[in-house]
Amino acid sequence: MSKENRILYGGLALAAVIPLVLGLLLQWPALVTVPLFAAVLYGIYRKLMHGNKTTSDHVGVVLDRIGLYADNPVRALTAHRFAKLIEAAGNPGVADEVRQRFDAPHPF
Repeated sequence: MSKENRILYGGLALAAVIPLVLGLLLQWPALVTVPLFAAVLYGIYRKLMHGNKTTSDHVGVVLDRIGLYADNPVRALTAHRFAKLIEAAGNPGVADEVRQRFDAPHPF
């Protein structure tokens, strides 16, 4: 398990325990503690199941918003241009990820 995942899981576990500990220390009624605990569990579920969007996901959203859907032949060319911009910004790994996701041609 990577360090980032350990930090994430540790933080999520701490977030799940906080409402219970505060409820016991401050003697909150169950009417307050249980909904708060349920809301924290729902947030943890969303974080674990949906995660963070990658750069490729964001490029896909931009392409969809400007009307370049999957069946449009200009989509790969535009994705390649985005990849060139990302590469010029100093992120060649992310640019390769965008190229692979949208099957954009590799530069020669």
